Amino acid sequence: MIIELDALIAYVNRRDRYHRVMSKLLSRVAAGELKNVKVAASAYLEYSLLLRSRGYGEDDVREDLLFFKNFPNLDEAPLTLEALIKASELRKEYHLSFFDSLHAATAVLFDGVIASMDKAYTAVKDLRTMPLTEV
Repeated sequence: MIIELDALIAYVNRRDRYHRVMSKLLSRVAAGELKNVKVAASAYLEYSLLLRSRGYGEDDVREDLLFFKNFPNLDEAPLTLEALIKASELRKEYHLSFFDSLHAATAVLFDGVIASMDKAYTAVKDLRTMPLTEV
């Protein structure tokens, strides 16, 4: 399963309506109960850009990224050339946003499952959207 930006934000933002759900999910990942969970590298890029656009400094961004890097049993799915090509195909076929297409492509190439509340993924063939509330 691939985690994308929604899930990262829900986890770090205590006011997010999915914060508790993501806290439970990542607790299960940390305990080793939930396996093969990866964050799309593109989600980390989007997260960084989002924080910077909201005025957060480099120290804050780096601190958050290091937190995720050191999170037990949470792996990273790299942004590969294959994923970039697949993302381009998905943008053309499904009119996904740039970052949604990157996350979706990563998930399609990994195991076909993305954890997200974003409805944009539901139309994508070969991709199963798992709402955060169901993980």
